[in-house]
Amino acid sequence: MCACAATAFLSSSSTAVVCACPLCGRTATAEWVERELAKRVGAPHFMVTFTLPAELRRLFFGHGAKAAYDLFFAASSAALRDTLADPKWLGVAHSGFTGILHTWNQLLFFHPHIHYIVPGAGIDAEGHVRTVKSAKFLVPIPVLSKAFRESFLALAERAGLSIHPGVQNINWGINIKPFGSGANAIKYLGAYVCRTAIGDSRIRAITDAEVTFTWKDRANADRIRTETIPGTEFVARYLRHVLPRGMRSIRYFGFCHPAAKTKRQFVAFHTGRPLLVGPFLSETAAPKYLPACPCCQRPMTRIASASARRVHSRGPPALCQAS
Repeated sequence: MCACAATAFLSSSSTAVVCACPLCGRTATAEWVERELAKRVGAPHFMVTFTLPAELRRLFFGHGAKAAYDLFFAASSAALRDTLADPKWLGVAHSGFTGILHTWNQLLFFHPHIHYIVPGAGIDAEGHVRTVKSAKFLVPIPVLSKAFRESFLALAERAGLSIHPGVQNINWGINIKPFGSGANAIKYLGAYVCRTAIGDSRIRAITDAEVTFTWKDRANADRIRTETIPGTEFVARYLRHVLPRGMRSIRYFGFCHPAAKTKRQFVAFHTGRPLLVGPFLSETAAPKYLPACPCCQRPMTRIASASARRVHSRGPPALCQAS
């Protein structure tokens, strides 16, 4: 049975209704990457990853799974937004970022984490665009980790969830990695957008009883290893990553939201990105597809572009003055 057929079978039940085929998401993935590349601003970008302690993973099992995922997004995005708003760091009233949920590791075990693509820029309370002082630093990890823990526990308490008491005294996993213009981060995460935990290329052998697949050993310089497990165990691991009904694994916040195009273009323009008038989704090449005119249905073309004359950068944290 192919993945599409298996998904169709599962969709007839109440347990899984989303596509988990490793092939069907290729076109949607390519289009997502192209759109996100066009939405970048002219500031340094960062990938911020939030990982929950193992003691909280039981929240994602059962009928309350979707609520747990929503809480995970709400807590992590609030912590990131509030930390970026702190005048000691970026000091912006309006930030923007895109979150992508992953639930697996290389061995297909359940490992929920959210990657955020974060432009190091935003709009302060006075309407000025500010950018990070260094392309290597966004915010301190301990500060963000504390904010995430407090936000998650507060939201969980409000939702009436029972939380393991020991999680308050352990380190919550936060990683911040600089990614220059953001292009490589988008392309890296694009390999997982609209796709599932494993692709056909990693499956080496299938017998009546076992499945053999490859995986990268992150702890040993990404060395490629093979794993052979019973077929029933492979199916169980695979299906664990089929998300609940109506679950959105990609979410947009602040000026990165599709509805915030005006703010995003304002930030992009004042960080040195040319303002394109027309349908081009990339500044270096025409997209693979062009939207049609709603009147004549013919492909639209770019008619003009404009470049920013001045780029505003935030001042030292103590002063936080617009230049």
